[in-house]
Amino acid sequence: MINMGHAMAGPKSVEVMERVDYQPPEQYNLDIEVFRVSELWPRQKAEHFRRAHRIEFNQLLLLTEGRCTHTVDFDPVACVAGTVLMARPGQAQQFDVDGAWDGWLVLFQSDFLLPSSAAQDGRSVGPELAWRGQPMQLDTAMQQLVADAIGQLHRDTQLPAQRGDLHALLRYQLHALLIRLAMAWGEREAASADHPVRAGERQRHRRFQQLLDQRFRHWHQVQDYAAALGCSDKTINRAVLAAAGRTAKAMIVERIMLEAKRLLAHTALPVAVVGGHVGFDEPTNFTKFFQREAGMVPGAFRAQHRQK
Repeated sequence: MINMGHAMAGPKSVEVMERVDYQPPEQYNLDIEVFRVSELWPRQKAEHFRRAHRIEFNQLLLLTEGRCTHTVDFDPVACVAGTVLMARPGQAQQFDVDGAWDGWLVLFQSDFLLPSSAAQDGRSVGPELAWRGQPMQLDTAMQQLVADAIGQLHRDTQLPAQRGDLHALLRYQLHALLIRLAMAWGEREAASADHPVRAGERQRHRRFQQLLDQRFRHWHQVQDYAAALGCSDKTINRAVLAAAGRTAKAMIVERIMLEAKRLLAHTALPVAVVGGHVGFDEPTNFTKFFQREAGMVPGAFRAQHRQK
């Protein structure tokens, strides 16, 4: 299923957060794997799943029975039957190994949904969907639809077919599943919104999010993203405020802080190196930035997290 590796190594050998790459068993040569959570536990000791690890693939989780707390990037998510969420490449997660629960896991690489020619061109991967994996509670009917779709994916991964034909079938099934979940998320967002978000604003917000994930280490100003997207700062801010309820600058700061917290909590990289990874040439500037946003210096945050 998966293989353990190591995340970014600094100039000197340092302890880093475990990284989990997509590497299925030798006899399994597909770019998507579907199985029950209960099948995961025998593969490693409980302590392995209890520790935070950074995944390098997409992981869709649907809880079907029991309850658990699944942690993704410092956010504990209380899950019950019908909870669905997706962890994406680069995110740090921790499994709840103490609760009695089960569900489905769908693992797939980021370029699985794209035609091979597009993936080879190095273009952005993945469909532009409204749902980016946020925790969502499905009603009974939708939970059954999603569980049935994942069950069908699981059965079809075992078909005695050519790899190319099987990939085509599974790719369309997975894409349809993600579109269904995106539609459910869109309906939920529309029901809770104070005013409707225009399609253009929603699309611009999604493009900003995608670019932010790619460039946050280098671009810390809204105008950098506006120039890349061919619009003004005001246009970006208006779209982000409408779709996300906060400013584009706030989203940039949140993304920088998230990466800094990941590195501080889950690696032994020096604070100055952490600052460099998120775009600060001067350690003192990073420390001031982090303290302003977190209310404590980076070293205190690291110590606090390690005590948990």
